[in-house]
Amino acid sequence: MSTTMQIQREELNPCTIKLSVACTKEQVSGGFDKAYKKFAKQIRVPGFRPGHAPKNVVSKFVDPNDLMNAAAEEIVRKAMNEALKEESIKPHDSPAVELTVLSEEESKCEFTAKIPLEPKVELGSYKGVVVKRPKIEVTDEEVTTQLDELRKRAGKREAVTDRGIHEGDIAVVNIKVEGEDGDGRNFMSIAGQTFKQLDEAITGMQVEEIKKVELSFPKTFQEKEWAGKKKKAQITIRSVSSVAMPELDDEFAKKAGKELKAKDLAELKDKLKENILEAKKAMSQEFTNEAILEELMKSSTVHVPDTMWEAVANQRLREEAQKAAQEGKKLEDVAKESGMEFEEFVSNWQNEAKVQVQRAVIANTIFKTEGMKLTNQDMNDSLVEMAQEYGVHPAQIIDFMRKNKNFTELEVRTVYKKVMTFLNENAKIEEV
Repeated sequence: MSTTMQIQREELNPCTIKLSVACTKEQVSGGFDKAYKKFAKQIRVPGFRPGHAPKNVVSKFVDPNDLMNAAAEEIVRKAMNEALKEESIKPHDSPAVELTVLSEEESKCEFTAKIPLEPKVELGSYKGVVVKRPKIEVTDEEVTTQLDELRKRAGKREAVTDRGIHEGDIAVVNIKVEGEDGDGRNFMSIAGQTFKQLDEAITGMQVEEIKKVELSFPKTFQEKEWAGKKKKAQITIRSVSSVAMPELDDEFAKKAGKELKAKDLAELKDKLKENILEAKKAMSQEFTNEAILEELMKSSTVHVPDTMWEAVANQRLREEAQKAAQEGKKLEDVAKESGMEFEEFVSNWQNEAKVQVQRAVIANTIFKTEGMKLTNQDMNDSLVEMAQEYGVHPAQIIDFMRKNKNFTELEVRTVYKKVMTFLNENAKIEEV
């Protein structure tokens, strides 16, 4: 091996650099020496002072995997710092490292590293964004439907995060037709009231779930270029909400009337109509947010480091795998049930993660461009929303974040919320 560290550099995109590094013998032996010394201090060997036992003795008391991991950490950390300095790279965040070769006998260590650089954003015009959203109406049939449904609590809109879509749920559905550019189109839909194939497809799906299906769009469908045609499409659920109501029985009027302060059934129906209207307004807002962000994505140029969206995608896939395991299934089974090969399933999750990261970067850029600041009230509001979403007390969220020394999610949510309020206030919204 050369006495000089070998580095190969590759520009993966404007925000990601890949380094392939082959360490020197000195770097490898030095890393193993430090690993041995570390474990020598932790064990008690008869006849030797702590930290002074020779390698051949220490190795008998240490798990080989632990030793290799400790040595790899020492070698890669030092070599990574030297490589970044030699290549004049200033990372935006921690590199993603993959160890490819490590041998104590041959004094070899090779690894690759993806180096994230600062995101690059060229914002399109974000003031006065023109969007169209469905006009909000509530029919008597919808009120009757809600009366007939089993609900948990009277008259309160709830974001659905722990189950699949049921009939009557309000969902923002993204449909991306095969062969078309862009991130798909969003529709605010009521499960059971769209059209047969779409209703069947979205029933049981959860927020952020992806499914590939073939849809025969009705001739009356609102997107004229799809109306009356059969299309292969990818469906993604952006958000789901339900109007929580008690069971319709003899006790219904008393309990619901008491909670909603309704004196009789007629007034109760009026109250229910108000609550359904509020739920639709909330989902209409979600739909508007999606439309604004979709327009901004079209008009802006956004480059983000691969490590950002890969981390998000990997986390989501781990969560999906855990949910599948609880049902006695593998992730491959979930992919098959969604009408996709496993590779396509993973690729779709990665694409979705990239879009979400790009949106977050756009929001953060607008936040900085407009000189916005977060107040304690802003943070408290987001904290309460997080607590409601996870079904815990706000204090538990705070304790968890303090324990992990990570308040990033709370800050990201708060920035996003503040920016979306700003964009809505400056958008040109037309109800159709």
